[in-house]
Amino acid sequence: MELKLFDFIEDVLTHLEKMKPHLENASEEIEEFFEEFLEETKRGYISIESRVKSAKSLKEKIIRNHYYQKYENKEALFENVPDIIGIRLGCKFIEDEADIYKGLKKYFTEKCEEEGFYYSLKNPCVVLDFRGKQPQEQKNGMKIYRIDGKYITGEGTINFEMQIKALVNIFWSEIEHKIIYKNYNYIIEDKFYKDIMKSIKNSLTTIDQQLLLISNQFNQEGNRKYATREEQLEKLISKIIYDIFAERMRESLGVLVDFRSSCEAIVRYVFRDALDSDLERYNNNLLIGLEKIRQIDRSNIDFRNRLEFEREPVFRNEHTAILGQHIIHYMNEEFQWNLFFRILFQIEMDDNIGDFETFIHYYTDTIYKKIAASKLSNNFSAKETESIINMIMLQFTKTFIKINSVDLLYDTVVEQIMKNINNIVDAIYKNILTYEQWVEEYDIYMELLEIRLLMLFNIDIESDKALALLERIRITKSNVEVPRGMLKYIYKL
Repeated sequence: MELKLFDFIEDVLTHLEKMKPHLENASEEIEEFFEEFLEETKRGYISIESRVKSAKSLKEKIIRNHYYQKYENKEALFENVPDIIGIRLGCKFIEDEADIYKGLKKYFTEKCEEEGFYYSLKNPCVVLDFRGKQPQEQKNGMKIYRIDGKYITGEGTINFEMQIKALVNIFWSEIEHKIIYKNYNYIIEDKFYKDIMKSIKNSLTTIDQQLLLISNQFNQEGNRKYATREEQLEKLISKIIYDIFAERMRESLGVLVDFRSSCEAIVRYVFRDALDSDLERYNNNLLIGLEKIRQIDRSNIDFRNRLEFEREPVFRNEHTAILGQHIIHYMNEEFQWNLFFRILFQIEMDDNIGDFETFIHYYTDTIYKKIAASKLSNNFSAKETESIINMIMLQFTKTFIKINSVDLLYDTVVEQIMKNINNIVDAIYKNILTYEQWVEEYDIYMELLEIRLLMLFNIDIESDKALALLERIRITKSNVEVPRGMLKYIYKL
């Protein structure tokens, strides 16, 4: 049985193919309208381009952005995806971008019924959304003028996205898109390339020297020495595993998504004994690990099939059971969860349920052992300390479920999680002197932990909840540090 994801993708792409002629006509009409606008305003534009999203691009976006979770059917997806059609206005200089944007706001003066949307009397079928701040900040930290729009036709409404870009930004973004954003080939120390691309963006006058640095970096890659043996080994094995599964993914799905972080987390877990052992054991474990990888390379991997377990799982405690059952539920519903454990099960080469139980216990044990228990034991007995830690673990697993992201399994994210958990432990140590006081006030620290972890993943907090927590802290007169970012939810009230 195939994952639901692929049935959803097939429905969407079939619908896209049926709509293709209509979308292409709409794209041409939108382009003609904005071309007239630019000619009338006499601003410094040099080109206008339009495109209809390809089937491959839409397929990748569905998987990458978890659209199969967000939307129940293809109709809902097409109503909400902002860039089924893309329009790019090209101009000469960066300062022209702002001028063209201001010109659009002056041109689109008529308010639509939907708040924030405006249209021009020249063509009421084209509407733009001016609610957001422009230019927007991208994930890479760069600024871009990106405006959502709608094209209203007799057959329905089509979403389009407009971008305004100067020549240098077109040049830079095309390179960055191919080298970094769309390049899922595993590049060791790819942060170097991202830094170089930023440098090129900030100083195009020195582009020759910057490209020379990239060329030199490739030549020197073979001689580069990593800080430790463990880092070098992890990177190498992660790359090998990524390359194997990337090739199988292309064969099975026809597309490739970025799963480098999953590979790194799995390698750190699977080869944990080899990486932390003495030289002799290190060599033996490494040979065993590489043999596992060699066997995987010979096997067939179908990413469309569901992952099955040989029996019901057995968990050690409540929080491990909550976390494990949650992942099992979503393992065949969400692609990234499925991909992570598909790779893990292939490498471990044992029965799936045994591998799963071992991983979940290892993960929860890692969190548990990193909690600063010694600090709590200064104020509480051993039994009381254990009770508090178990409550913290239970709150973590409940929040884990709310976040529902495979990123929670990555080492770098675990480090951030532990920083927030131990920040709460420190607050408990400073403010709670007896177990009786803990029983009365524990809800403050559990809610604060949940809010901190949700904010770590940029998940919005209910304003009423944030306000109630601040009031609770005020009443108890506790000296609790509230994260700065929480205050923005108070201002919404």
